[in-house]
Amino acid sequence: MNQEERDSILNEVQALRQLHGDALCDIEKCRQFGSRMALLLDRLEELGESSLANRAMDILMVCSPKTASHCENSSRTSDMLEHLVERLKSII
Repeated sequence: MNQEERDSILNEVQALRQLHGDALCDIEKCRQFGSRMALLLDRLEELGESSLANRAMDILMVCSPKTASHCENSSRTSDMLEHLVERLKSII
């Protein structure tokens, strides 16, 4: 992954962190988060970034939208997103 790709992915993960925070009480934003996270997973796999793709998949496995209830794993998902940001910052 080159610097430009890394920066683009880092920006997307930071946008996903914001969206996740906004999605805590909004099922539509929660679904949007899941869709964008899946796209990020695809992108990481296409770049051959298996370790980062595995982290994205872990986030998707933890995140499970529920209608009319508060996210039970919001703190864990937030922590995992933060860890992904830190890993991206350490590349290049």
